[in-house]
Amino acid sequence: MAYRAGRALAGSAACEKGLKQRKVCLLLMHEALSEGTRREFVSLCERYGADVITVSAADELGKAIGKPGVMLVGITDAGFAKTIQNNYHGGSGSE
Repeated sequence: MAYRAGRALAGSAACEKGLKQRKVCLLLMHEALSEGTRREFVSLCERYGADVITVSAADELGKAIGKPGVMLVGITDAGFAKTIQNNYHGGSGSE
């Protein structure tokens, strides 16, 4: 939903740029990324103040935004980011 609303970035280049511009609030990262890429993006998130969630469901991350194969999604809207985090951690997402 966030991607369709224009509140998300897809792919490593877009996410890296969004993080450096401090636009990304939450980075969704597929667990199948290489160790080096994961370290790089976790470091960027720490440096620029974004949260990270590692997603394990195969192909679900890309399919969720209509772009199969995408392994990084940066959420740029704080409201969407909070809802995703709450749902991921077992909350209702409406707090």
